[in-house]
Amino acid sequence: MQYAIKTSHFNRAFLMPFLLLALVFAISGCGDKEPAQRKAFMDFLQSRILDKQVLAVPQLTEEEKKQFGDYSKDYAIITGFHHQMNIELDSSLVPVFAGMNSVNSVNALVEQRDDLKKMADSSLNWKQKIITLKTQADTQHNALKQPDDLKKVYDQAYEKTIVKPSAITEQVFDLLPQVLNLIVAKADFIKSQGKDVTITGNRLQFSTQKQLDKYNAIQQQLVPLNAQLMQLSRQMQQMVR
Repeated sequence: MQYAIKTSHFNRAFLMPFLLLALVFAISGCGDKEPAQRKAFMDFLQSRILDKQVLAVPQLTEEEKKQFGDYSKDYAIITGFHHQMNIELDSSLVPVFAGMNSVNSVNALVEQRDDLKKMADSSLNWKQKIITLKTQADTQHNALKQPDDLKKVYDQAYEKTIVKPSAITEQVFDLLPQVLNLIVAKADFIKSQGKDVTITGNRLQFSTQKQLDKYNAIQQQLVPLNAQLMQLSRQMQQMVR
């Protein structure tokens, strides 16, 4: 009986090194995938984002997710930001610009004055939403633990896909309330003149030079701001789609 116990103990002791060796090989086999996954992800960021003249944020295929392994989660920070950004822009800028474009005559401006005022008031909150999205992405970005070679490429991609688009969008949302409120001010001024102004399509004729000067003062503020807004909006649309 004692002999059987000793034999059993001997077998366990004899087999243990082989079990440990097998475990080491299993672990090292899994680790060998990381360099290939990292290289595939770096190549993707370089060729599909950094080398493009315009901003592109492609969705990963299932095959690419397998190639990148856990690094696909790093890329999800970028795609997640753009998904939320597009939702915000679709619900804010799209209806605003549609409303502004529908003002194709002086009468339309006066008639749509209240709608434009509501848009102006709402637009005051839109910048903060973009700041919140950017802050969330920055928190996730800062928490990443990446090898130095990947971090260098990823940080460049992050700058192009998140930092720059959010900065331009914030500028748009700074300007938008100013532009909308000046448009509303123009509508209010025209309406306040009553019979002292003649409206013919897109043309106005005031009774006095003083009236014209007041109207032109609003226009002088509005025109450059609106031009700047349109320029930034074009840049933003190219960067976030």
